[in-house]
Amino acid sequence: MNTSAVLPSADQVLVTIGTVSSASAVGGVETQRALIRGDGSSVGFAAYDAGLVDVVAGGDLGSATPRFVVRDGDGRGEPIALPEIERRWGERLRAQMGIRQLSMAGSTQLPCDLGAPLPHDWEQGGLLQRSGFSFAELRASGLRDMSTLFQNDPRLQPSLQAQLFLCGGLGALAALPTPLSSLLPEAHGFRVAAGCAFAGLEQIHALSQAMGEKGDRLAYRLSASLNTHGPALLNALLSPAYNLTKVRKNPELLEGLIGADRVMRNVPQAPLVQSGACASALLALSDVAPQLLVGGGLTQAPKIVLWTAADAALLPDGRVIEGFGPAALMGTGKLAALNEGRAGAARRGVGAALAPFDVDASGTVIGHAGSGLLVTTLRFAVEHNLDITSLIVGLGQSGETGGKGHFAGVGFGGENALLWALRMAHRVHGYGAADFQYLSAHATGTRTNSRTDLVTVERARQAVAREQGCGRLPQMAVGASKALGDGHTMGEAGLRSAAEALYYVLGEPAVGVPSLLNLDPELADCAEAFAIRATPALGDGDGGAIAFAQGFGGYDAALALRAAHDDALRRYRFEDSRQLDAYLERRSEIRAQRVEQERAARRGRGSALALVERHRWPGLA
Repeated sequence: MNTSAVLPSADQVLVTIGTVSSASAVGGVETQRALIRGDGSSVGFAAYDAGLVDVVAGGDLGSATPRFVVRDGDGRGEPIALPEIERRWGERLRAQMGIRQLSMAGSTQLPCDLGAPLPHDWEQGGLLQRSGFSFAELRASGLRDMSTLFQNDPRLQPSLQAQLFLCGGLGALAALPTPLSSLLPEAHGFRVAAGCAFAGLEQIHALSQAMGEKGDRLAYRLSASLNTHGPALLNALLSPAYNLTKVRKNPELLEGLIGADRVMRNVPQAPLVQSGACASALLALSDVAPQLLVGGGLTQAPKIVLWTAADAALLPDGRVIEGFGPAALMGTGKLAALNEGRAGAARRGVGAALAPFDVDASGTVIGHAGSGLLVTTLRFAVEHNLDITSLIVGLGQSGETGGKGHFAGVGFGGENALLWALRMAHRVHGYGAADFQYLSAHATGTRTNSRTDLVTVERARQAVAREQGCGRLPQMAVGASKALGDGHTMGEAGLRSAAEALYYVLGEPAVGVPSLLNLDPELADCAEAFAIRATPALGDGDGGAIAFAQGFGGYDAALALRAAHDDALRRYRFEDSRQLDAYLERRSEIRAQRVEQERAARRGRGSALALVERHRWPGLA
């Protein structure tokens, strides 16, 4: 670490608040973390995801040690142990989650029959039930005026992608100790920064059938198909706006959105939405970061950003698979050929079909997911006693790939995004190339991409090491969340990678490469710089991590995180150092509160709706 540079002031440093909220093919974030830790509770959380059990713990829902009770039927409310959950439902639960064989009506000609759709019944209305946004629940809640955005007809409900934005994005608000509206009395200080690779296309087909020749078909189709629909729905649910009918009857209500000391209406900024293929989420953060750091009242600078991403690329009929073609995809035919002559542990299962860095890496597997995380400045976090979970010390993006911009990582230039991120980390924050020990890789699951991942990252590391006059760099541990069973979540992939980088710098286990059986020998010349193992990487509470993604169209983006321990925070300049001292004295209490709040929300049904009711600005009364 180089500490000779003059470090920035606290309002020029970005931090993350809490941990990533997500919903993916392997389930909710609690299930994902249990799978990575390998602590045995994953089957219990999978049963919770499937609606079979509820989570309790001695009356304290936020307790670290989970206890489960039967949700419905015989024995309702009775405790149930993990072995009994395994006996009753274990095989069924595993068959419904992770990478599995697709069964899609009208998709018989697809070049691949494997995918990573959402688990259990989440795609058929279960996600709305889980988040609390079913029509009946909305009508009975404080958001009853918003029920027209959902309707009592499944064909008129938000697309699955929009639902993923709601479930994953809103879950990030669980990290806040006080309502968002009290942290930001003026809603202008809030912004959604979103990434996605595809629109919510499946609803266009359903809406056409539902509307027929009646109704405003254009409006419905636009709202369902635009990439901005999911992020805009987040804003609509949180916004201090009014029902149109109510405003027509009471025009004076609009005057409540204008204060005596301002002329602007008190509503959130429009979402920033980035569609840059696999790099979408990281590009969105890179684009919104300068806005957070700009002051002086010259722009609508947000104070808190909800960084979110979601994609449901397999819907409506798996057509996206046709775009990849059989050579870039993994299917049961390829899997059977790989397993020919193998026995026992040497055989590769369907759930481990996506195999980055392995000699078996024969193609990617498309999946669905949505995630959310809060980002703000160090100064704002300290002033409001928010739990700082990492320092964002480097961001970078570029659009070069050797002139072959249609393909991901083909040619040269992809390392430029990471070069920018590592240069920022060094020149602005004083962290050198050796201060980052974990790579949360793109890892799409082809042998070409495996090599591109490692070569590109190592090329960037060595270049900045030469600039910094470093010696030999230590090995980097490698993680690939896609190999856990989530598959390739397209535009959400960068945020999912950032999630594991965040856990690493929190000192918690971060995903390794779970599907790894035999390291690809073709990686030998570049693999020496990396530690690639199936087991989780041990986190480092004084470490650094990198998330990196390359996408079709030549989109490249990178993120560098460092641990936000007390000494790291003290390095930055505060106008009044006593403010930081007071924060650090309370820090253990602040963290414990955040951890409990996140657990309670992520183990509670209907939590997304509950979070909206808690954090929305006044208006929809």
